[in-house]
Amino acid sequence: MTKKFLILAAAALAMRAADRKAAVDQLVQPVIDTGAAQAVVAAVVENGKAQILGYGKGPGGAAPDGSGIFEIGPVTMTFTTLALAQMVQQKTVALEDPVRKYLPANAVPAGAQGDAEIRLLDLAAEQSGLPNLPRNIHPKNPADPFADYTPQLLYEFLGTETLRLIPNAGFSYSNLGMGLLGHALSLRYGKPYEQMIVDLAAAPLGMNDTRITLSADQQKRLVEGHNPDGKPVPGWNFDVLAGAGALRSDAADLARYVAAQIDPPEKLKAAMDLTHVERQKIVNRGSVALAWLIKPDGKTYWVQGATAGSGAYVSFNTERKTGIVVLVDNGGPLGAQIGERLEHLLGGEAVEPLPLHHPITLDSKTLDEYVGAYEVLPGVRMTITRQGDDLFVQLPNQAPVRLYAEAKDKFFPRVVDATFTFERDGQGQVAVCDLHQGQRDVKGKKVQ
Repeated sequence: MTKKFLILAAAALAMRAADRKAAVDQLVQPVIDTGAAQAVVAAVVENGKAQILGYGKGPGGAAPDGSGIFEIGPVTMTFTTLALAQMVQQKTVALEDPVRKYLPANAVPAGAQGDAEIRLLDLAAEQSGLPNLPRNIHPKNPADPFADYTPQLLYEFLGTETLRLIPNAGFSYSNLGMGLLGHALSLRYGKPYEQMIVDLAAAPLGMNDTRITLSADQQKRLVEGHNPDGKPVPGWNFDVLAGAGALRSDAADLARYVAAQIDPPEKLKAAMDLTHVERQKIVNRGSVALAWLIKPDGKTYWVQGATAGSGAYVSFNTERKTGIVVLVDNGGPLGAQIGERLEHLLGGEAVEPLPLHHPITLDSKTLDEYVGAYEVLPGVRMTITRQGDDLFVQLPNQAPVRLYAEAKDKFFPRVVDATFTFERDGQGQVAVCDLHQGQRDVKGKKVQ
């Protein structure tokens, strides 16, 4: 699985379903075979039709299909901005309105006289200058970090910050900003966030499985989330910041969503077109519309992200009229890695295999040889420990991360794309640990 495979551009758009399936199989099946994820669903949209392919095991043990429901995390943001655009078309709000206009009277103080205030547009285009998370978020349960962040806590935070617009703040991803937008819109709409999204986005597109609160049948189809180490993790719940990531959906619904972005139905066309308008450039990364990011080609709109246990990637190309949906039962970067390669596949470009590792098992005696402290800088040590049959690495001020062997003296973590290679001295004793991540190599000499 190390060589490239190439689909010629002339044939890409006319590729038969069976041929495309073979190409996607070649790309995605190794994810399951190596244990990098336990369930993946990929959908390719062309000419308004979707081909949905499932890999691994979903609810009930069968391969997941288009009805398997996943947390879609930040993809939720595009639904928040679609609701905004719908309300703009209905003239119940305007993009230039300050967000404070739609918050409870006296809940949030105004800025100093003459200050420009954060507008709905600034929140939707990720240019508000607000931090990613409010500084007063202290979850009782760190495994469910947004569940107990309430409107009152939000108002308390905004009361200390004010809603003054920072001039030329530029693009800055903010869960807080998008959550605030969703909250303000729902107050203006007069219904909870979920009902607003159903009314203004999901129901008009026939998306019956895109919800926050799941029915008994939908619960049965919910795909269990896992952390990058493959361990089950609980789902996330949201209160006031629901607009940033609370929705759950399936590949069939999201394929319908992507098809609508490419060819909007008349009743949503004006609103969807509004969400696609470029708002600002992002240095070396393309640009941003309303929640949708735009790649440097100016034609590919995309959004991706993850919760603790699920990853999602959604994109569409306005020139080729194609779209991609990838859902993964894993909170790591796999969703985006698969989605980006599927985009290249549809464009007739060479597709690199995913950066997957093939784990092997080493005996406890061999694992003990790596245990110790490694000095990577004067006074800075990286620690390797063994717990049962597992090896862990811990960097200063960070939590331990599990390592997996892919060869004797060579290990990898699943949480990031990195490798740890151990070097031995003339007596065959482990003497050095070499951490390679991205374009950097950090060597640590064993000192203990």
